Amino acid sequence: MLEPRAIDDSARQVETAGGAFRRRFELVVLLARKEWNIRYRSAKLGYAWAVVQPLLLMGVLLAIFGYVVPLDRERFPETNPYPLFLLSGLFPWHFASVAFSSATPSFPNSRKLILLAGFPREVLPLGVVAAHLVNLLCTLPLLAPLYFYHQCLPPGWIVLLPLAIALQTIIVGAMAVISALSNVRFTDTFFLVQALLLPWFYATPIFYPRAAAGRFAPLLWLNPLSGVFELYRKCVMPNWPGWIDGGVLASTMVSVVWALALSAVAWTLMRRMQRTIADWM
Repeated sequence: MLEPRAIDDSARQVETAGGAFRRRFELVVLLARKEWNIRYRSAKLGYAWAVVQPLLLMGVLLAIFGYVVPLDRERFPETNPYPLFLLSGLFPWHFASVAFSSATPSFPNSRKLILLAGFPREVLPLGVVAAHLVNLLCTLPLLAPLYFYHQCLPPGWIVLLPLAIALQTIIVGAMAVISALSNVRFTDTFFLVQALLLPWFYATPIFYPRAAAGRFAPLLWLNPLSGVFELYRKCVMPNWPGWIDGGVLASTMVSVVWALALSAVAWTLMRRMQRTIADWM
């Protein structure tokens, strides 16, 4: 029979863990709100820039890959309508790239908070990621008019869109923590991240389907976001290939493995560096 004291200790530990998680969540929300307000406070268009920036990028890419160097849409009919295909990749990409690069210098940008005893440092990069997650949630409704314009309906799998968002947020959050910690020890990390964004953009199936890579398509699985984008397209595109024959399930599971692996690395690094971050500031 279990001792009452053991039961009380277990309950207390669960309550303590739950309270710590709740406090961290509240801090992430607070930091995200601060990041959001600071970013758009002085802009004339204000919060509208959260939508305008990815739309401007879409206009450029649509002109290039829709007319100048058009994708063979007869060979890849699943990309029709192409504006919907392009936006369903650009919006998540904009979230990932801006959140990742902005979170990298989050520790040196918050020196005063770092020096506070007992402050959970991991919430700093996660707060930046959460702020840009709000941007993503603001832009996704812009897909709705495209269904009306192209006279098509979203697939039933659109109910899994929150799953795609959650999976991407975990991956981007873990990468943000890793890069932010690396930037503490190696200050060139920020510049390395900026340099890698362009090749990462082309290595992500944003303006082309994964099948267009041909025999090199399996190499895209080295990209943590490749499977996430397949899941986004399955949720959004009316004629996207099946879960099994189209490789969507396999690609998604690869991204799930990436999410678990990156989260484990981020958690391990944070545990090891938690007490020494302030010393490197």
